Amino acid sequence: MREHISITIEGGIAQRLRRYARRERRPVSQVVEMAIEKLLEQHLPAAESIVTTRASFEGRFSREQTYGER
Repeated sequence: MREHISITIEGGIAQRLRRYARRERRPVSQVVEMAIEKLLEQHLPAAESIVTTRASFEGRFSREQTYGER
């Protein structure tokens, strides 16, 4: 579901944003959304992200030993 928000940014940044959006042929809102998503992934990864690996586990271990009590 999409949600409407309103932001106020410095004029020079707004000009650069519009210029970049035109160059990429994307709506300004999409460019802003992509930038925010990238920032959030770097600083606040989604809790539901699943970490995968091609490695295999050997031995016995329990969920409690691995993750502790939650």
